Amino acid sequence: MILAWVAYEIQIVSALEGELRSDKRIDLYESTLLGAFLCGCLWIFGLRRLRDLRREMTRLAEAEKRAVEAESQARRDHLTELGNRIVFDESLSALTAEGEAAALILLDLNHFKQINDRLGHPVGDRVLKIVSQRLRFSTRKGDTLSRLGGDEFALIAYGLFDANAGSGSARHIAENIIRAIDQPMNVGGHSITTGVSIGIAYYPQDGRTPQELFEKADKALYAAKEAARTELRSVYRIAAEANLC
Repeated sequence: MILAWVAYEIQIVSALEGELRSDKRIDLYESTLLGAFLCGCLWIFGLRRLRDLRREMTRLAEAEKRAVEAESQARRDHLTELGNRIVFDESLSALTAEGEAAALILLDLNHFKQINDRLGHPVGDRVLKIVSQRLRFSTRKGDTLSRLGGDEFALIAYGLFDANAGSGSARHIAENIIRAIDQPMNVGGHSITTGVSIGIAYYPQDGRTPQELFEKADKALYAAKEAARTELRSVYRIAAEANLC
């Protein structure tokens, strides 16, 4: 189209030069029609090109949105909507790399297998959803809450030291979680009560690498689970800390 317009301009200039030099008459009517035709073609071409550009931009925006959604889904537990093991591993690695003090709190539901065996996995899934909601309400904003798999959860509570006490301590957070999980759940007409065992390890006191810190918290969790098995009650209320193991 641009070349056609250039040709049209050359024709007009040539015609004018011809009129001046040889007194040839320019047919302005035909030239005007040709100019209008070329302008219309350029206008149509521009509109089509703009439409194609808009379609391409829309396609790219949708593709980017799908990619972001796929990335988000890959990092989120499909059942509880909490962060998954990928999020946990990345957060724990970032914690030890940046050197920020924090508490790693591992949680494991008590007698969850019995719920699945007795009432079925759909009821067990509903219990996990309720537990995840209670965990959200029992933890602080800005901390990283993840589901590691099955009935295992993890919380990275930033800015907490082993020496922290009172309402700002990891033990206080653990006690809030225990009280929340203690409450009966009404699922499918069944009143279900489950407990939670908790293990706590502190960075950097208990470990300076992700593996060391996780192993200490896992040992504390195991100690809490073993203590829970010796209790007559089904709900265990004590969080075993790494430095007690």
